[in-house]
Amino acid sequence: MTDVQQQTEIQQPVFARISDLFLRHGCLHAPAELHGDLCGQLCAGQIPDLDTWLRQAMQFMDVTELDGDESKVELAELLEQTEAGIKDQDLGFKLLIADEDFSLNERMQTLLEWCEGFLSALGDNQTFKEGKLSADLKEALQDLEQIAEMNEPLDDDEQNEQDLFAVSEYVRMTAMMLYTECNPSAPQLDEAAQEAKKLQ
Repeated sequence: MTDVQQQTEIQQPVFARISDLFLRHGCLHAPAELHGDLCGQLCAGQIPDLDTWLRQAMQFMDVTELDGDESKVELAELLEQTEAGIKDQDLGFKLLIADEDFSLNERMQTLLEWCEGFLSALGDNQTFKEGKLSADLKEALQDLEQIAEMNEPLDDDEQNEQDLFAVSEYVRMTAMMLYTECNPSAPQLDEAAQEAKKLQ
């Protein structure tokens, strides 16, 4: 199998599956926020090992233990798939946010929660506190801060659908660009940079 074939087959986390895991544990927090936090850690070069990640996830869900091996496997896959996705040169990375089975406002809310988790993880990292980023990415992260603060309800219409898609793509591309800038050994995503600039 070629590298290209492997890249096109990268699996990404499914929102409904992780939501079900949260519900099984009685967790009322947002899985999107946990995923955003994980992505922020990866961008900052802080890749948790599996035991650390499971502890982080349980702390986030406010549980002292998981309900079984199935949940451990699902969380392990979430870590593995997210790391593979954010490195993917074919731009296969996906945000863990609600899909089209949910209302427009529910999807928007999960996007805001993802941004909150992402920015929170970055805020805890000294590199980002010191502002050692390109001007473009500094501006993009400021945009994400504004997105995270949006609270106006959306009318369920075609224009808002298109706007939500554009904003989601901007957030997704920003995360991928940030990862490549802060991890110089990773392949640079020139296409991601071009697409993100189109959305600005």
